[in-house]
Amino acid sequence: MVKQAPLAAKFMAWVLVGLMLTGCPRTPGPDPLPEPATGPFLPRLMQGWTLEAVSYEGNMPNPFDSTTIAHFNGDADSVTGFFNFETINDTDVANYHIDFLATFLLGATPIHYLNSGTGIYDFDSLSQVLWFYDYPDTLEFHVDLDAETLQLWHSFAPIRDDSTGLDVVAKLNVRLIR
Repeated sequence: MVKQAPLAAKFMAWVLVGLMLTGCPRTPGPDPLPEPATGPFLPRLMQGWTLEAVSYEGNMPNPFDSTTIAHFNGDADSVTGFFNFETINDTDVANYHIDFLATFLLGATPIHYLNSGTGIYDFDSLSQVLWFYDYPDTLEFHVDLDAETLQLWHSFAPIRDDSTGLDVVAKLNVRLIR
């Protein structure tokens, strides 16, 4: 005959199991996005922004099978940069620096993206598009989130892959903080 545990021991075992399940740390989710800012956008630009993160995605010719397209996406490494805005002699001027490493294909050498310059800028509040004109370079960023301490923008930019000699157009999602 099998001896059963007393009722109190069963109860304590279930309490212990319950505590273990509720006491386990949960996997943190992504940080919630701040509320969108109110008021005009351009005065917030003038306070300067630091490039915190870049993610990228796009398509390129498959280097292993030229009849197919390879999709790539990822988070950039070694991200540094900034966007500073000012008005000089009634002209809106932007000084920018974008620098990161992107790995398009598994096992491939990371590609270095570097773009910096100083030029005039313009903002279309209807389309939420910010343009930078630094001849011969023109950058276009779509503003996805405008908050007091966070900016989320995206752009489509050519990235030179020196290993293939190709310019690959990638969607760049940038995260700016101050």
